[in-house]
Amino acid sequence: MERNAVPQGLAIFLALCLVSRVAVGADLAFITVEAAPWASFDEAAKRATGAFPDLVAELERRTGHSIAIAMQPYARVERELESGSHDCTILLWSDTRAAIVERGEDVYAMSFGIIARSGVPLTAYEDLRPLTVSVIRGLSLDPRFDGDDGLRKDFDKDYRMGLTKIAHGRADAIAGALPTIVHLARRLGIEAVLGDRLVVNRRPLALQCSRHSRHPGTMEGLNAALRAMRGDGSLSRILARHGYF
Repeated sequence: MERNAVPQGLAIFLALCLVSRVAVGADLAFITVEAAPWASFDEAAKRATGAFPDLVAELERRTGHSIAIAMQPYARVERELESGSHDCTILLWSDTRAAIVERGEDVYAMSFGIIARSGVPLTAYEDLRPLTVSVIRGLSLDPRFDGDDGLRKDFDKDYRMGLTKIAHGRADAIAGALPTIVHLARRLGIEAVLGDRLVVNRRPLALQCSRHSRHPGTMEGLNAALRAMRGDGSLSRILARHGYF
């Protein structure tokens, strides 16, 4: 997922929404990063949209909890979970976070890989050798790819820049979280420039609840709801609706 900082005005608005909702009875607070199609703010509708808000809404329905949601930059999410000011998240799992959260059910195996420009063959890792690949600076994709100094990597600040290079023929491929790249290309109206996809890694999006939550014991019910959603197909339907293939 592409990590974008929430603009100051929007952050204040979301914070006020969170406080307001908690005040009228939300008993749990979830937090995640703002990254479409996972979670973003719809200015026209004045509400959060994406897979994460829809998953939380279904968890509310099944558990009876009232759950407030907030979106923050990645580093802020970890601080909020560490302090216990927010109870849970659904986020890419990291072993380094195990000291501050308890890991619950896996929700989705996020595909990471490379998408070539349309017409550029990419069916095996060795096909990358002659290509110029756009990569977000600091992004960890896969140990083999990350440590391969023989590849021509063009480091960019975000997926938008990489997709623009592909559209103008200045890069042959783009690396990262595949659903996020495809979603952004669709929003930019350039999905047609994308071709072959090569998956090199899958990392779990998992339910995670703060070890300092003021509402201990909620993980069991949330896990049970996620298992039921997986069993009846509603989990996969929600994810597919937002482009998580």
